[in-house]
Amino acid sequence: MKFFSDFFSAINNCFKGFILIFEKGLWPYIFYPLILWVLMWIGSIWFFSAIAINLSDYINQQLNFKDIPDSGALLSFAKPFLTGYFSFLLVWIFKIFFWFISGTFVKYMTLIFLSPLFSLLSESVEKKLTGITYPFQTSQLLKDIGRGVVMSFRNMILEYFFLALCFIATLFFPPIVIVTGPFLMLISWYFLGFTMFDYNFERRKTSISQSIKIARDYKGLICGIGMVYSLFMTLPFFVGLMFGPIVAVVGATLCFLNLKKT
Repeated sequence: MKFFSDFFSAINNCFKGFILIFEKGLWPYIFYPLILWVLMWIGSIWFFSAIAINLSDYINQQLNFKDIPDSGALLSFAKPFLTGYFSFLLVWIFKIFFWFISGTFVKYMTLIFLSPLFSLLSESVEKKLTGITYPFQTSQLLKDIGRGVVMSFRNMILEYFFLALCFIATLFFPPIVIVTGPFLMLISWYFLGFTMFDYNFERRKTSISQSIKIARDYKGLICGIGMVYSLFMTLPFFVGLMFGPIVAVVGATLCFLNLKKT
């Protein structure tokens, strides 16, 4: 299938990009995402954890399980669970949910704030490999930054939309998690990879609607880029933070240059 051949081609280009980062002297780019990501990750974890605890406390107060009689009422048999374990489980359900939200939020905020840097990196890769240069124009730079912000927000909102749908579906029918889990993973890979690819589209002044159409035609490449990014982000000791975004940007640029040859 075309999807899988493109998917593995994207993975291959990302690992070629990893070598290219050092061969072409692009390694200084690895430090910028690390610094920004750490600051935002710490802040978001604290913020969303506080929201989860306060929301759980509010729900418990509204339900007021402590007023259930110890005997004689419909829910008396469940009072120990509702006043003890239920509160604990509720906090952790919200924490897990907000953990997904936090991860998505930090991911896209990093892409938004570093959009000009990633755009420059993508352009530098193309220049070093093909010799093609793009004249610097302040007005075009501002347009590219604006486009990067718009695309990142678009992808973030769509990913949140699918996250909310799957969360609600899983809440009412927990076994469906075997479907919603992998689906959300693919969705995350797609939107993340699309954001990395779009630096090449914006450089060629491709319209957003046309970029979306091209991305849909090459879903395998897009998901492959997003998967490598996500895989790097699981590595310990900040290795993923340093290399994940940069490898994905370089890999997406290599994939795009290969598409131009076909």
